[in-house]
Amino acid sequence: MVKLIITLLKENKDFYKKVREDFTYHSSTIEGSTVSREDHKKLAEMKKNQTIESLHLSADAKENDVIENLNHLKLFDYVFNNLEEKLTHEAIKKYQFILKQDSYLSKNVPEEIGKYRITDVKAGHFEAIPHYLVYEKMDELLKDFQVRQPILVDDIAEFHIRYEAIHPFRDGNGRTGRIISFKQCLINNVIPFIVDKDTRQSYIDSVYIGETKYDYSYLVSYCLLQQKSFLTKYHQYLNNQKLKLEENERKVINYLSKNKLVSRKELEKVVGLKERATKNLLKSMINKNLIEITGGSKNSRYSLKFS
Repeated sequence: MVKLIITLLKENKDFYKKVREDFTYHSSTIEGSTVSREDHKKLAEMKKNQTIESLHLSADAKENDVIENLNHLKLFDYVFNNLEEKLTHEAIKKYQFILKQDSYLSKNVPEEIGKYRITDVKAGHFEAIPHYLVYEKMDELLKDFQVRQPILVDDIAEFHIRYEAIHPFRDGNGRTGRIISFKQCLINNVIPFIVDKDTRQSYIDSVYIGETKYDYSYLVSYCLLQQKSFLTKYHQYLNNQKLKLEENERKVINYLSKNKLVSRKELEKVVGLKERATKNLLKSMINKNLIEITGGSKNSRYSLKFS
């Protein structure tokens, strides 16, 4: 399933634009951006020869928020176009540099962009670790995850919480942290998710519990819900012809996106095939990482593969 999503992002411009716009708008809005959805859409569709002034954005959109929203779109492009780039200190610093370039921070405190923070800050409701421990803690985090295989959604949630607790930058921690999670999903065969503004409080609470009580289960549960939301929201794009799915594979995916834990007998009716042919189809789809099977031979059920 993740391979299909990556293929769609690479080959279907409409799908890429939609995910890019949704991800960056919500991630920016969670941080208090004053840029409206309509204005963000204009930024997302901005041509190279256009200026921000030519977009005629609303008066409510603050200049610095506009710059950072535009930078966030550029950051999404960079991360997706460099998925195979190893997650290192320098890569993460570059993410923050792209996000904050030409912003208020870069103009007034240039020593705090593209570098780990040199000041002490708050991470939500509590003091983040002292600035002189940032590199050490980030190094521990990166080395810890270099040896984890396979990386599951549980690991991605843990990484995100530990990253946010370290708060490696003076500003831009949430947005860089969420784009890192998106990258980690795609390169580790995990369905990606978008932290949307409507579930902001649930997300913040889950991260806070993880940071203060070292209980990552709340964020894991949140991520699983957002994965399902991602598949539901972009389900229509799975029918894109460029995916080269067989007709019966499309029928199964479409049905499973709306129904959970479906029996083989039920899927036989969906595709209109006999038992043996349906078994072969489902086996092939499991091998392609499109679906998964749970339960024993008599009580087996099929569902979309989430990780």
